[in-house]
Amino acid sequence: MRPTKSLVIAILLVTAASIFGRLQATVTVLAIITLLIVIVDALTLLNRGRLVVDRRLPTILAFGQPTNVRIQIRHNLSQRVRATINDRCPLELGPKGIPLTGDIPHDSPLIVEYTIIPTLRGDFTFDFSDVAVDSMLGFWQRILHIECKSNVRVFPDFSQITKYLKLLLVHQTNQMGIKKQIRRGEGLEFLQLREYRQADPLNRIDWKATSKRRNLISREFQEERSQQLLFLVDTGRRMHSHDGEVSLFDRTLDAVTLLSYIALSQGDRVAVLCFGQENRWVPSLTGLSGIGTLLRHTYDLQTGTEASDYVAAAEDLLVRQRKRALVVLITSLRDEDEDLPTALRLLAIRHSVLLASLRENTPNETLKTNVQNIDHALAVLGAAKYLEERRKALNECRRACHLVIDSLPSELYARLVNAYWYMKRSGIA
Repeated sequence: MRPTKSLVIAILLVTAASIFGRLQATVTVLAIITLLIVIVDALTLLNRGRLVVDRRLPTILAFGQPTNVRIQIRHNLSQRVRATINDRCPLELGPKGIPLTGDIPHDSPLIVEYTIIPTLRGDFTFDFSDVAVDSMLGFWQRILHIECKSNVRVFPDFSQITKYLKLLLVHQTNQMGIKKQIRRGEGLEFLQLREYRQADPLNRIDWKATSKRRNLISREFQEERSQQLLFLVDTGRRMHSHDGEVSLFDRTLDAVTLLSYIALSQGDRVAVLCFGQENRWVPSLTGLSGIGTLLRHTYDLQTGTEASDYVAAAEDLLVRQRKRALVVLITSLRDEDEDLPTALRLLAIRHSVLLASLRENTPNETLKTNVQNIDHALAVLGAAKYLEERRKALNECRRACHLVIDSLPSELYARLVNAYWYMKRSGIA
């Protein structure tokens, strides 16, 4: 039980009145009466009824998307009760608009709402709510810890998938930055035999069928329908950096989710191998239902301070995936990454390899600043040296694998999808 502002104000008024000597007797009587009222008011808190709190919110939340939390509170008294509700929401969920104050009617519950904006993925628990109940006259408050347990899971934001589907419906994928690739007309999977056409390459002629029919016969191929797409995702310290309010790793999960949906809708298989801070293996998924499985296995992944071993990750992948696949390695390349080209060469022996590197915009912004003192000059020189060393490292990676994209975090999903279509339809994958 704690005093309220009303009690403090009453004490200050009585104290101020005691300054006047002529009113000493009156002030004494007034002080005694006030004290009795305050004591009686405190006693009313001993019987303020039984409070019941019910919290309503979705069990699955999307990262960075606002969600309303509804609190319903009721009591068993026959009078109105004033209360202040402070729901014990995990700070990672970004609560906005609490504490809440309102009067609980005697014949119906009080319903209040506040907003949460999750800033971290994973599992979270609401254990209880703090309810501060005012005494009858408002001089005291009693804080009650009311158990009200709720479990929620924060998944990556899959609004990019919804956006992609909407664009497909209106045939406007160019608005998303995703380009349509022209097929070559031949793929890796045999389709049928047919009569030779003038534009057919000579190495597609089936000489055995030609000799039997005494007419030129060509083999026709189609794009391979069921390919293996394998994501090799860095969860180490390089992915712990932030692009504005969103981490590089969260941008990566968004892009992986979107590209996985596209690949699964094309009949491809999708697998994920995470390395670095957290090591996790998600075996091959097929069909669009695989998206739900992918989200359940990756939504709680976090980055940390652990350094990533690219070569060890490549060796682990080669043991797990022996058949040829399109491997997409996603990381944030730094100028000191000397072992990354070695890992790419190791993977490229058996697989088609795409490196997607996230670059931070801070060094480029530093180069644009006006040099006003020695500290600014040193910062600009440092940024220039870093970018030059990073460019050399990227060129080394380009010689070690099939394709490299160097992207800002906000552009990753579109550039990754474009690279997938390019490699798939050009026959590289």
